[in-house]
Amino acid sequence: MLISYKWLQSYFDEKLPPPERVGNALTFSGFELEGIEKKGDDSALDVKVLPDRACYALSHRGIAREVSAALQIPLKRREEKTITESPIAEPNIGIDEPKLCTKFVARRIEGVKIGPSPAWLRERLEAIGQRSINNVVDVTNYVTFDIGRPTHTFDADKVRGKLTMRMAKKGETLMTLDDKLLQLQPIDLVIADESGPVALGGIK
Repeated sequence: MLISYKWLQSYFDEKLPPPERVGNALTFSGFELEGIEKKGDDSALDVKVLPDRACYALSHRGIAREVSAALQIPLKRREEKTITESPIAEPNIGIDEPKLCTKFVARRIEGVKIGPSPAWLRERLEAIGQRSINNVVDVTNYVTFDIGRPTHTFDADKVRGKLTMRMAKKGETLMTLDDKLLQLQPIDLVIADESGPVALGGIK
């Protein structure tokens, strides 16, 4: 997994040592560092995460905790922000494959304007090899790589009925954000509305 050094730094008040030393600390903590690549004024650490640590370490937050423990640098204290909720209809969702998807949560957000992402967000994603698309798509990718939780967004006006986590049906297709048409197989887990698949379930 590619880890942005500047993104990692955002988890600390104290300045981190150079990327090479951070990489060495991760190596001595049981990770494998496959390389460090300069990305403008940032550096990307290519960290191999073994399966027994994937549950937390496939994210910048998880790696930040490892760096904190290895280098004895305290993590930044973060304030919990309060979100004001309004009485709008919650999405209708369901899970047909509870063994493959144990939790599926959705929230409806109104008044979103699609546009370019701020520079800091584009830079962090580009440092780990992700292409900036727009503010809505970028923020879901940011959450995915920041805390390790795959996140999807859908246009509520285009969703037809219930969103369900299910297996794909033979012959179904899905158009990706980079305009690739995927021929789905019954082994593929998808998020689908009543018109068909709208996303691959939990895959990035």
